[in-house]
Amino acid sequence: MLASVAVDNYAPYAEAAERYRPKKVRVLFVQESPPYAKDRHFYFMGVKEHDGFWVNLMRFLYQADFGEDTPLERDRNDEWLRRFQKDGYWTIDASHKSISKKEHEERVELIRGEAPARIKDVQAIKPDQIVLVKKSVFEGLNEPFRAAGLPVVNDLAVPYPGRGQQFRFAKILRELNESGKLKL
Repeated sequence: MLASVAVDNYAPYAEAAERYRPKKVRVLFVQESPPYAKDRHFYFMGVKEHDGFWVNLMRFLYQADFGEDTPLERDRNDEWLRRFQKDGYWTIDASHKSISKKEHEERVELIRGEAPARIKDVQAIKPDQIVLVKKSVFEGLNEPFRAAGLPVVNDLAVPYPGRGQQFRFAKILRELNESGKLKL
């Protein structure tokens, strides 16, 4: 009988993200988790839908250059991610397991359970600033990250830019930047 081999289901996401890792991470955005659909992620090429975080973050950061024709900008995904990388931005997942279909409190507990591993990851990354994106991420990681001395800049959750939260997402990031807490 063959011995069972542990499969790292997160490896494709980590490998894709690593291709765009900046030499120095100025701002680390921590999002919730990889999606259940295995063909989508912030750093995957060819994503045509359900990429609200990528679209809205690029639109916010590069508003003077990121056009309104979202399909056209998606076709320039690699170009945008290279610019994101060059500017010292990077994103990681709070949980390495897909958890978006779970109830909010369960997601918070799962993220909190992975906090020690994320703290080690972030300490190795050494970002200048951290933005926790989504209420579950903020509730699961804010206290552990701050207790570990990590440079979290937001004092309230930055909403995930989906389901009508795109305006609030941009508004809160803009307020953080204008207040000087977030230096873009």
